[in-house]
Amino acid sequence: MEQGPEDTAAPEAVAEKPIGALLSPGVEPVRMGSRPGIRPLLPQASGPVKAAVATGLAVNGNGTSQFMAGLTTNCTSPLQTSVMSVKAVKRKFIRDRGDKPFTKRLRFSVRQRESAYRYRDIVVRKQDGFTHILLSTKSSENNSLNPEVMKELQSALSMADADDSKLVLLSAVGSVFCCGLDFLYFIRRLPDDRKRESARMAEAIRNFVNTFIQFKKPIVVAVNGPAIGLGASILPLCDVVWANEKAWFQTPYTTFGQSPDGCSTVMFPKIMGGASANEMLLRGRKLTAQEACDKGLVSQVFWPGTFSQEVMLRIKELASCNPVVLEESKALVRFNMRLELEQANERECEVLKKIWGSAQGMDSMLKYVKRKIDEF
Repeated sequence: MEQGPEDTAAPEAVAEKPIGALLSPGVEPVRMGSRPGIRPLLPQASGPVKAAVATGLAVNGNGTSQFMAGLTTNCTSPLQTSVMSVKAVKRKFIRDRGDKPFTKRLRFSVRQRESAYRYRDIVVRKQDGFTHILLSTKSSENNSLNPEVMKELQSALSMADADDSKLVLLSAVGSVFCCGLDFLYFIRRLPDDRKRESARMAEAIRNFVNTFIQFKKPIVVAVNGPAIGLGASILPLCDVVWANEKAWFQTPYTTFGQSPDGCSTVMFPKIMGGASANEMLLRGRKLTAQEACDKGLVSQVFWPGTFSQEVMLRIKELASCNPVVLEESKALVRFNMRLELEQANERECEVLKKIWGSAQGMDSMLKYVKRKIDEF
């Protein structure tokens, strides 16, 4: 360790001085367990305080001493001059700034505070160059999707589309990415008015899926755990999908007693072929992360221990790119797909509304939920 000038004095020279000589006037020796003495701001009197001096230091009726009143009237100390100049500069800065917009860092800070109370089922973090949206549902279990959760996701995506974010990172809190639709939420409301609730749920899914179809900026998904049903079918609507090695993917729609959703009837055959798509959509085959990567559902698989670090490293690389290039590149890739996907979403939601509105469809859903409860 380097020594300063005060540390280079000869040990014997220091030892010759009495302990009290090492301390400046007005500073008490430091005792074990006590704070070091602080040099007073004003110079200390070298001898006993005389009556005249005490009278000058006494506090007058206005709450200030005669000494300080005289100091303020005649001159100012260097400390007071510094404080006054800083205040003057601050007042000038506030006056000159007027209604100019906040700085970038302050905008991000405000957004982070807003997200803390605006959303119940998701967490939104505005980072440098991108928006991070995390599923963390309070109104449902295992990050499953009900109309409230879907509305919050749509709202966060809409804000990210309008602000200076270059892209969106979608992930989840916990060990599950998304378990698809919240059937318990749906079943609680079906007995009241089956057709009305079926139409309401189908409309919520239509709007939710269309938000992904129409989103202009790149969406990167970090799948940390199981992705089931709609949680898996929306992945091809995103642009890059990274998966934890422990994640798995399944769309057991026939087991649910419902038809496919999330444009999976179009995107699954496109990316993995008709045979593999049918095996997932009709038989409900479960894919490991590596199998999903081999079939094109996932872009890359990472080891669980470094998953978060690998994701953030790559997302920051993407966020450093030109935003116009990112947006235009996505537009070129999706140019001929938007209309086809919107039409597929419309067809799928109409079939869902029909199935859920029937007694047979409701019975199948009840049996599935009961079986899951019994397994639990």
